[in-house]
Amino acid sequence: MQPDELKQLWNRSNDATDAQEAFALDAWRSHRQRAVQHQLGAFSLWQWLQLAIWLAVAVYCGSQWWQQPPLAVMLSALSLHAYCIAAIIVSITRLQRRRQLHPTHTVVEQSQQLAALRWHTALTELLLGLPWCWLWLAVPVLVAWQAWGVDLGAFAAPWLLVSLGAGTLAMIAAMVGARRWVQRAPASPRLQRAIDALSGRRLARARAELEALRGWESA
Repeated sequence: MQPDELKQLWNRSNDATDAQEAFALDAWRSHRQRAVQHQLGAFSLWQWLQLAIWLAVAVYCGSQWWQQPPLAVMLSALSLHAYCIAAIIVSITRLQRRRQLHPTHTVVEQSQQLAALRWHTALTELLLGLPWCWLWLAVPVLVAWQAWGVDLGAFAAPWLLVSLGAGTLAMIAAMVGARRWVQRAPASPRLQRAIDALSGRRLARARAELEALRGWESA
């Protein structure tokens, strides 16, 4: 076999290998894109569900405090009403960010938008989760008033005040404990996610990913 024939055979072999690698890369990208779109679809569905729930709770709480009930009931309804408005705004913002993601965008643009969505979700989950150290008290107050006409503020004011203080201590303890346990690896994935969220590790990781992608684009 002549050298020219060997060169042609080698080139054809390289071309076939390159074509196989390109096909495999396209197949991987297509599979990855379908998986991401599936996750984003579930994310959007969950946001719409939360939006409907918080809207219903906001209407209910508004109907309670508007009637000027006893002080504890009115404060509970007002607090939950304000929280529902914040949760509704967060859900709408997440859905808007989700709609900005398009398959036609470049890989860098999609990666940046996904990282921004993760950062926003981590931040808002932390901000919306911490108030429940106190907001859980509003639930029994409203249930007692709605179901039996009992004002817990009059019958159990010391218990409410102690619970508010305990909620504050519990929030501080949870955040401090999560920061101490953040370097460990608990067996439960749910516990690991809770530790990452409370310690701010999830937020920091999402922010680092977003900054890295921005730096890649500028480079």
